[in-house]
Amino acid sequence: MLNYIKSELYRISHSKGIYILCGICTALLLIMNLLLNAIWQSEPTFGYANTTFVFYTACTFINVVLMLTIVMGAIVFGDEYKNRTLGNSIAFGGSPIKIYLGKIIVSLIVAFLSLTVVLAIFIASSYLLLEDSGIEMLQAFLGTYLANSPILVAGLLAALTLCFLLRSETTASWSWLIIFEGVPIICLFLGMKFAFFAELYNWLAVNVIGSTQNIVGAEDFHVQWLWQVPEGLLRTLLVGLFGIVIFLVIGIVGMRRKEI
Repeated sequence: MLNYIKSELYRISHSKGIYILCGICTALLLIMNLLLNAIWQSEPTFGYANTTFVFYTACTFINVVLMLTIVMGAIVFGDEYKNRTLGNSIAFGGSPIKIYLGKIIVSLIVAFLSLTVVLAIFIASSYLLLEDSGIEMLQAFLGTYLANSPILVAGLLAALTLCFLLRSETTASWSWLIIFEGVPIICLFLGMKFAFFAELYNWLAVNVIGSTQNIVGAEDFHVQWLWQVPEGLLRTLLVGLFGIVIFLVIGIVGMRRKEI
């Protein structure tokens, strides 16, 4: 498996997809900081050209990061069925489950490095271009991504698992959207009539990730994030861990039964 992981990391590092994804994300965050800086230079009383505002905004963007796990999963999967590389890997002695687990490890490595680079550039540019509002919101920003990381891992694992089992990245993407976005909407409406679905909605990833417990001062972006409350942190971690276990089991069982 180690050789497979090394070969996959080499393939991804020499493909354009991951660099395009990271480049677009970094560029959008830099543009936001540059625009705020430009407005601040022309209007010194502008109240949003500070690190509190951009870090708060980035915390609310974590739902977008969850959506981007679909793209990351597709990049790591590399259209295995279309290119017939999966069959070749098995022919050279790799079992479907080992390849599946190897892809998971590769996806976690690539996703961690990509997110770290993007966020590091974003933080550095924020302090260089904007007014420093102190360390408090930076801690909340980093804490939000750390506490919600199991949910992000679950989203990435779901994307990769669906790619393996459904053979089509397009079908996998739509299935991911139905599971993570469609099901919560259904539960939201059913929850108006049935208490079970109302409670279930509170435990779905899209409703938990990046959620706030209460707003202390909306004008100053002082909020209490769900993970900052003990029971909220427990729920956030459990949702992520449940998602990881569920999709990992589905993937292993599915790959064991699947003929390639």
